[in-house]
Amino acid sequence: MKKNRTKNTIIGLTAICAAIIVIYFAVVNIPKTEEKIVMTDAAKELTQNFETNYPSTPREVVRHYGEISKCFYQEDTTEEQIGKLAKMMWQLFDEELKQNQTYDDYIAGLRAEILQYRDKGKSISSYGVSSSTDVKYSDNEYGRMATLFLTFNMRENGRINRIKEEFILRRDAEGHWKILGWQLSDG
Repeated sequence: MKKNRTKNTIIGLTAICAAIIVIYFAVVNIPKTEEKIVMTDAAKELTQNFETNYPSTPREVVRHYGEISKCFYQEDTTEEQIGKLAKMMWQLFDEELKQNQTYDDYIAGLRAEILQYRDKGKSISSYGVSSSTDVKYSDNEYGRMATLFLTFNMRENGRINRIKEEFILRRDAEGHWKILGWQLSDG
C-alpha cells in the first residue's frame, strides 16, 4: 500500500510539474497585442485647444507659433491637418494683424508657401524661443506689449540656415497675448 501511495504521489507531482511547464510556455508565447501609437508633431499640436486653454505667456504663444510653423513644412502633415493648424495659428494673431488680410487670403498664401518649401526640400528642423528672462515688456498707447525672439533652423539641401525673427505681442482685453507682428532680426 505504501508503494502505491509513493507511486501515486510521484505521478501526481509529475502531472502538476508538467501542467506548470505547459501553462508557463503558453503564457510566455502569448502574442503581445500592445501597439505603440506614434503621433506626428502635427497630431500632437492639434491636441491643444486654444478656446479653453490659451497659452498664458508671450513665450508660450511664440512657442506654439514655432511648433505650428514646423508642422506646416513636415512631409507627414496632411492637408486636413494644415487647415486645422492654420486655424490654430490664426487664433494666435492680434485683431489688428488679422485686419491686414482675410483668413481666406492667409490660408491661400500659407498653402502656396508650404508647397514652395516642399518643392525646394526646405523644412524647419528645430526652433528656439527666447528665455522668459529675455522677454521685454512695455506699456504704451497701444497697450501692454512684449517683445521676444524666435530662431528657426531651416534645413535645405543638407544645410542648416538660421533665421531669427523678432516678435511683438500685445495683451488683449481678455488678458491673452496675441501676435501683433514680427520681422527678421540681425541679432
